[in-house]
Amino acid sequence: MKHTINFKYNKKKVIFENFELEIPENKITVICGHNGAGKTTLLKILSGIFPSKNDENLKKVKGWLVPASGGLIRHFSLKEHLDIIKAENNTNWQEAFSLFQAETFEKTPVRKLSTGQEMMASIIVACASNSEFIYLDEPFASLDPNNAENLVKILKNLRKTIIITSHDLYLTTEVADKILFIKDGKISWQSENQLDVEELKTAYKDFA
Repeated sequence: MKHTINFKYNKKKVIFENFELEIPENKITVICGHNGAGKTTLLKILSGIFPSKNDENLKKVKGWLVPASGGLIRHFSLKEHLDIIKAENNTNWQEAFSLFQAETFEKTPVRKLSTGQEMMASIIVACASNSEFIYLDEPFASLDPNNAENLVKILKNLRKTIIITSHDLYLTTEVADKILFIKDGKISWQSENQLDVEELKTAYKDFA
């Protein structure tokens, strides 16, 4: 799906102007860039939280955003979230539930979970949402190495259109079908080729 994104903060500061973005369907796109490059803002635009002027394609997308903070209701448990969205109607979340060993914390209120557990719970809920698009803001940052690798497996098996922001170049090469860097409100580099981490480090140094 192609997008042309225009966005200003407070109708004054231009963040993206005629920003051309093509997201391959049913594949995983990873967005990289330095802090402040606009990665999180871009996810919020794509997911509909922030409006983009004159992009009709964004209005057609049913998406689910998992923010870096997790984004779940603090006094609800994972089980209660799954009940609310009627997770029994699909099975997309079951692999994530199993690999993350969520039975150990599914009845615990979100406010009592560790940062990593909250991110895992948020990802399980996103998988259960049956959304066409899933947006994940820095999901690897709060996960231990084992669960970060589990997340790679989960996302690859979902076969949905998934957009991730990440600073982890190694895991980016593991999970991505498409990688792009953003800088100064533009795409500075992108690739759909299979890259190893050293190649990606070189590209990041040159273009991010």
